[in-house]
Amino acid sequence: MLYLEGNYMTKEYAEQLFLQEKPTLALLTIWSLQKTYASVITKEINSTFAHTTKILSKMEEHGLVQFSVEGRVKYVELTEHGYRVVEALKNLVMAIEGETPEGTQENTDEGTITQDSEVSDDERIKTREHIDRLHEQIISTYNDLCSVNSEAQVMKMKIGPFSRDIQLLLNSIEENEDLVDDKDLDKLNEIQDIFDLVMKK
Repeated sequence: MLYLEGNYMTKEYAEQLFLQEKPTLALLTIWSLQKTYASVITKEINSTFAHTTKILSKMEEHGLVQFSVEGRVKYVELTEHGYRVVEALKNLVMAIEGETPEGTQENTDEGTITQDSEVSDDERIKTREHIDRLHEQIISTYNDLCSVNSEAQVMKMKIGPFSRDIQLLLNSIEENEDLVDDKDLDKLNEIQDIFDLVMKK
């Protein structure tokens, strides 16, 4: 589908923008932090300030983000259109990572039954490793921040970007609980508790 230039992105521009790593990461970072500024995004996506500014300018042109100035700080946040695009991107990421709901494949032969409840050992191992890695990263980051009495805003900037990984895991487990055991769920609950605690500060 082609979009009219002006209010919407052209197909060519959309492909150029969102098939590149940095713009996608920038948009997801803004989504996870809700309201932030260019220097934070630059650090989170491992880019240069100039390149990040250029990305944000393009996104503003196409109605994905909006800026506001408070004191000396210029904040950026998603527009409603930006949120819709993020939802589409999240679905794309889940599809690429093979975390779409089981049993929804098209073009299955008539009479073929897809077993939603069957989970391979590889899937369990992958999920467990994902949880362990995320648990270690979040606990370590949180403890480091607490040890130096970091301000709430700093903690949100550091912990916020983990929201995507947490949500992917929750979505995957919601579709098939056989992916995890009680120990994995305990770790995931601890991760979620820390994330919620930080983001509500």
